[in-house]
Amino acid sequence: MNRNTRTVARLVGIVVAVLICSVLAYFVSSLITGHQLATSSNNIAYTRWQEKFLSLTIATGVLTGICSLIWFTLSRWVFKIRVAEGIGRRTIWALLALVSLGGNILIPKFYSSALGIQINAVVIAFFITFFTVIGYWIVSIFITPEPFKYTPLGAQIFRH
Repeated sequence: MNRNTRTVARLVGIVVAVLICSVLAYFVSSLITGHQLATSSNNIAYTRWQEKFLSLTIATGVLTGICSLIWFTLSRWVFKIRVAEGIGRRTIWALLALVSLGGNILIPKFYSSALGIQINAVVIAFFITFFTVIGYWIVSIFITPEPFKYTPLGAQIFRH
């Protein structure tokens, strides 16, 4: 497989992985907390709650996807190997992880009140797990191009 084909495959892999994380976050969160929260929050119908919760899940999924794509773009086309130690590359990776983490905490907190739905800490924990841990961290370990494959924290454990 040539370099361009690998690049396209990795980009598609990012999109598919984030899409799978979005589906898992939506169904697991809504099955565990949905009906109970829908009946207790503003007396809205469960189906209406699901529609609004889907919007919330899409927003957090898009944020995670953007962070993963930014990391891939930087590590594939922007960063260059000039010295043995890459100044700031891991810092940039960690900042993108913090953006994903912060977004998966703040978007549900503020966006849910704007939508008029109630969610609890369990949903936020699922979003952090599915989006930040799996959708950004694990995905970035496996999609980072070879010259920077050990930059994400924990990559040394998975990639040899």
